[in-house]
Amino acid sequence: MIHKRTVWGLIRKEFIQIFRDPKMIFAIFFIPIMQLVMFGLALTSEVKNIEMIVVSKPSAIAREIQTRAIASKWFKKVHGVDGSNVVDPVSLLDSYKAEAVLVAPEEGFAYALERQNKPIQLLINATNAQRAQQVNAYIGQILARVAADRGYQLNGPVRMALDTRILFNPQLSTTHFMVPALMVMASFIILMIVGSMAITKEKEMGTMEKLISSPASTADILLGKTLPYFFIGIGIITLMLCVGVLGFGIAFRGLFWQLALNATALSACALAMATLISTVANTQQQAMMGGVLVLLPGILLSGVFFPVANIPAGFRWICYCNPLMYACTNFRNIILKGGDYLFFWHYFAILSGMTLCLALIAYKNFKAKLN
Repeated sequence: MIHKRTVWGLIRKEFIQIFRDPKMIFAIFFIPIMQLVMFGLALTSEVKNIEMIVVSKPSAIAREIQTRAIASKWFKKVHGVDGSNVVDPVSLLDSYKAEAVLVAPEEGFAYALERQNKPIQLLINATNAQRAQQVNAYIGQILARVAADRGYQLNGPVRMALDTRILFNPQLSTTHFMVPALMVMASFIILMIVGSMAITKEKEMGTMEKLISSPASTADILLGKTLPYFFIGIGIITLMLCVGVLGFGIAFRGLFWQLALNATALSACALAMATLISTVANTQQQAMMGGVLVLLPGILLSGVFFPVANIPAGFRWICYCNPLMYACTNFRNIILKGGDYLFFWHYFAILSGMTLCLALIAYKNFKAKLN
């Protein structure tokens, strides 16, 4: 038998408890609005802002291909690189200066279209398989239109040979693209939620006072509470890497010390963020909601699911303030591309700097709470 007065009392109590907590109100109402804005305005699966370089001796066809590409709104101009002076086109992909490189034979585009015995080569960075397929289709359409407008046709079809090479992910496997991102996402989520709740649990149980009155310093308490979860995070990343390599056949092309350094910075960043949340939250429920509040935009604006280049400039600046974006991109750089040294150290330095800043803020706040 249902006691209506009891049920109504519990409902009323829950509403009072929710609405008297400003943090809970903010999390409950802000997250749906943020999802609406991101999915409605900022996040799109349309491939655009493609960095393409045409490697060819100066010619009218090369200029027309470049002009048509930029006019299509799919591509953007790459500054600081002259396609007529490029010696090693693959290095443009290795250094992230371009996402696609269209290479004409030594005789030029006109010779390739007329004689058909000299293929035009297209190099594509396929770490993102779905994006690479669309880039290939876009460039093929542009070449077909340029050739058709200049009369290179035979009974309708365009007389053109296009030699496409898919780099870094030859199978165009989405799994190979997603596993490095899932390593970042899974470890960050677990460390954020569990780490923040572990400290707030001490507050709820009343054992934080015992820690405060003990001879242990603030640093001792923080290290003792976070180091176990740090090793858990490293274990999660290692386990997922083993599953990816052994179970899904991913070719690990990088160096293990690069992976270890990036995993260390990522785990430390997650725990620094968790500690910072726990200094603000007083209950485990608040800590969990605070973690969700940080994780939702962090994951959506990290490049895990949606390429950062697809996000409008008005929202893209958030991505560059997001440590997950640097960790995710660096894991893909290490596992799929072999870990270009300059790119690795650049992104690792940024991630480490963010981790250090978060750790210092968390330490200061935690110490202030203890005092």
